[in-house]
Amino acid sequence: MPTSPKRKRPDGTVVRFAPSSQRISHLPDEPDDDFEAATRWGEDPSSLATIVGTGAHQAKNEEAVLRLVNAARARAGLRALRADERLRAAAREHSRDMARRDFCAHENPDGLSPADRMRAKFYPDPGAENVARGQKSPQSVMDAWMNSPGHRANLLNADFRAIGVGVFFGRGGPCWTQNFGY
Repeated sequence: MPTSPKRKRPDGTVVRFAPSSQRISHLPDEPDDDFEAATRWGEDPSSLATIVGTGAHQAKNEEAVLRLVNAARARAGLRALRADERLRAAAREHSRDMARRDFCAHENPDGLSPADRMRAKFYPDPGAENVARGQKSPQSVMDAWMNSPGHRANLLNADFRAIGVGVFFGRGGPCWTQNFGY
């Protein structure tokens, strides 16, 4: 009688599993902060673009920012913004560009404005953009934007109807972009 369960793969090879008494019943809690996670697990935080740069991780952080934006708008008595994939695509590309070319600005080094980038993604009525760099979590970037009068005004603009959030995890810390549309 085998001491461990086994399973045959389609190719005929056998996979053996540790006896249940030796299996891990739970995994340690994942840290909320990806930089902390990389360091805890012995990885170099400067290589986070390959570790946490997956689409799923990116989307998780972007969705968290969207929830925080709509919560702030609700507290101010404003309607929620709807997510727009065209605005998100423009925001993601700008965040990636800022990380790769080491800048943090609304106009990129080629002179393209937020409206140029949003229209390039076929969004017909661009509104405004918020950018940030270095904040390690959705909450910290939202805190920074809410504490900046210009960024706060964009977040709480009652005329905006749509938003796209983009983040890129690079060597200089995460780069964040919010694109707003009418």
